[in-house]
Amino acid sequence: MKNPYASFLDDLEKPARYIGGEHFIIRKNWEELTGKVALCFPDTYEIGMSHLGFKILYEELNKNEDICAERAFCPWVDMEKQLRERELPLVTLENFKPLSEFDIVGFSLQYEMSYTNILNMLDLGGVTIQQKDRKEDEPFVIAGGPCATHPEPLCDFVDFFVIGDGEKIFSKIARFIGRARKEGMKRERILFELAKQKGIYVPSFYETEIDELTQLEVVTGPKPEFEGAIAQRVERYFVDSLKDYPFPTKSPIPHMTAIFDRFSVELSRGCTEGCRFCQAGMIYRPVRERKPDDVMKIVMDGVKNGGFDEASLTCLSTADYSAVTPLVVELLDKLSKDKSTLGISSLRAYGLDNRVLDKLAEVKNSSLTFAPEAGSDRMRKVINKNVKESDMLQTAEDVFSRGWKKMKLYFMIGLPTEEDEDVKAIMDIGLKSKQIAQKKCGVKNPAITISVSSFVPKPHTPFQWASMITLDEIIRKQNMLKDYAVKYGLNFRKHWSKISHLEGIVSRGDRRVGKAIYLAWEKGCRFDGWNETFRHDLWIEAMDEAGIEGQYMLGTIPVEGRLPWDHIDVGLEDKFLKREWIKATKNRISPPCGKVAGMIVHHTNLEALEKTFTIDKKKLVCYHCGVACDLGEMVEERKDFLQRVDAIEDKPYVRPEFKKIVDTREKRGQWVGYKYRFKFSKIGPLSFISHLDLQKIVARIFKRADVKMLYSEGYNIRPLISFGPALGLGISSMEEYFDVRVPEQFENPEETLKLIQSHSETGIVFKEIHEITTQDKSIQEAVSEFTYFLPLKNSEEKEALMEKFNTSSEIIVSSFSKKRKRNIDKNIRPKIKDVTLGELELDQHFMQVIDEVSPCYGLGLFVKTEVDQGSSVRPMDLKIGLESLGFQLEKPIKVLSKV
Repeated sequence: MKNPYASFLDDLEKPARYIGGEHFIIRKNWEELTGKVALCFPDTYEIGMSHLGFKILYEELNKNEDICAERAFCPWVDMEKQLRERELPLVTLENFKPLSEFDIVGFSLQYEMSYTNILNMLDLGGVTIQQKDRKEDEPFVIAGGPCATHPEPLCDFVDFFVIGDGEKIFSKIARFIGRARKEGMKRERILFELAKQKGIYVPSFYETEIDELTQLEVVTGPKPEFEGAIAQRVERYFVDSLKDYPFPTKSPIPHMTAIFDRFSVELSRGCTEGCRFCQAGMIYRPVRERKPDDVMKIVMDGVKNGGFDEASLTCLSTADYSAVTPLVVELLDKLSKDKSTLGISSLRAYGLDNRVLDKLAEVKNSSLTFAPEAGSDRMRKVINKNVKESDMLQTAEDVFSRGWKKMKLYFMIGLPTEEDEDVKAIMDIGLKSKQIAQKKCGVKNPAITISVSSFVPKPHTPFQWASMITLDEIIRKQNMLKDYAVKYGLNFRKHWSKISHLEGIVSRGDRRVGKAIYLAWEKGCRFDGWNETFRHDLWIEAMDEAGIEGQYMLGTIPVEGRLPWDHIDVGLEDKFLKREWIKATKNRISPPCGKVAGMIVHHTNLEALEKTFTIDKKKLVCYHCGVACDLGEMVEERKDFLQRVDAIEDKPYVRPEFKKIVDTREKRGQWVGYKYRFKFSKIGPLSFISHLDLQKIVARIFKRADVKMLYSEGYNIRPLISFGPALGLGISSMEEYFDVRVPEQFENPEETLKLIQSHSETGIVFKEIHEITTQDKSIQEAVSEFTYFLPLKNSEEKEALMEKFNTSSEIIVSSFSKKRKRNIDKNIRPKIKDVTLGELELDQHFMQVIDEVSPCYGLGLFVKTEVDQGSSVRPMDLKIGLESLGFQLEKPIKVLSKV
């Protein structure tokens, strides 16, 4: 399938964002579908491909034979420039279809500062931006995710919002819209039928007014013509059990390195901690957990299917998963046998079981990250962070005594009632942790990084009424922290103050903020969460022109007033949020719900759990937040989970003797095992994969094929694979080489080659294999000649140009030297051994794959170049040099590597 962007992919900063074709990609016959959904993530490819919700919806929708889900991501600024100059639409990665050709264009709302990207994607995709101006045959623009629970700023652009969990409802929506449109149902009628369903909010069907107390535009209810037919308040839709929705283990695997380049699993949904600033902890109640044995199977299947070398357990608070200790211990044992590691997100700065820390230290102990959020004990009571300073310092000792040398701590500034002494306490915690590492644990140079963001009050939280500190105050506190970081010898990272300030306005914004978002987009605002692209000045202009008075969104909001998100029912009672807000102002803490009062984490074995509930007759804490939790069922589920992982007896734990990771590595000598040299092709879209990403992909292919490799013996293990000279980005090659060391000799090398190929990717073709010995040269030394094919754009005067080449003694090109950090002129003529005319004759499949991104048919030049110790003429320098003689050429294709 021809990539519509093929002609200019070479001009892009990261072309791999736009090529598609990943392992496990799902392409369907476009003409046979009932519902067509474009899943859009309003940020870059590498960020969107790391998002778990995106993967879940992709699999859930594509399970249905009559529905397709195709992916689109926000193009970076260089790509947008190309699309606009060439008048090309933004397309999906599966069938390269413009967004305008889908029934639904659905956005995942994870972050308020991505809203201008949504408008940009709609415009580039050929979809009318303003909802009121959309024509009958245009896609329905929908949105979901955490930010959909405060949807008003996007109401001018979105046809309807899905509130809550999308797995169960999205397929029904897609099928209904597809069928309704085929039957000729009008757009307004389709929206009306959807608006009657639970969890669907159609903004155009509701009226608004300015609230006198808050001066914010609030939703008063349905318009008169819809009164009684649609809900006064839109109730969220939620999945009550995750077991009905298995986590995907065969999602498309990005070719380029993603932000989270590992196989991640959603361990649970929801949280019991009750942090008063945390929107996710409030809107995703109640807690729903996956069974531990299911999690283990998902992890092992996902790692195997993808060939990953790392897995990750992800949820809002991993330490609060019911059977986290036995689960993690067993998973680490299983993964280590496969040379894989386990990452755990959302760790708390207390309550980590020693067994978990010991196991983590055995496989990977470069750095651990914790989020105390506030520096002083008083502030942690205000935000309801159930952790004391003594807990955090004990964690520091536990970490550094096990070989870790780095620790990152996340905090916030600008929290309600915060004083300067609370801000200073942030750095005091860092200093005390450093002193423990040095004095108690013998770590000479511990690296303590203090990362600080600015508090932004979020809807549906107890802090939704709180004020946000001014921009000047954010900067003052950041400078204060910076000074203490220098004084204490700590690393300091901060979130850009101006981004946080604007986020505060959009987060609690009303429908009027939509005009400012549109004006900001018109002025050129893109990727507003990125420091290098954020334009605060343009946003301020947009706010002024839209008449937005930021103090209403940033100041303290009266508790008695109405809010722009009151019409969205996430299951919480207003009384609960108000009680928690009042507690915060009085420095009072609320122990975690779903636990026995005083417990830090859940029981790690069945014996201890039964003693607590059966013998001691203790009960779980409940604050009657509005979400109906079955506390009895919660206890029974925990019993079941512990039994499933065979965590029965309450045995004392004896900590093993500490060993450095390098001391635990296998010591086998340099030449143990067998070494094989592979010849392979890297062609078509995969020619835009970097050399480093290619190494990662090949290692994953071997793991998927279950072909064992030997690994390095150092601190960070890596497979013993070495590649030939790096190929220029975008250059297809029929002959590349790598050497790999394996523990056992291949009984049948040709069968091994077929096995590896069966797990490969389109564009990587394994062609030959043979064993080599210590007497053989390395690939860098062995390669002596490259042959390239450069198709002629115009074959006129070819004989004269050939004569001109043959008589030339110099071909000067200018190229950038990394070593000298400037362009230098060089004569490439001595490196060119021969040039002949001809046509490329390959298997038709190879020709088609290459032609997707690189023209390869017709007459062209075959150019032989000399290679010395892996150094040769750069392919694009070859093209530039020959074009200086008068040739008009397409980009080179490497057809031969002489070894």
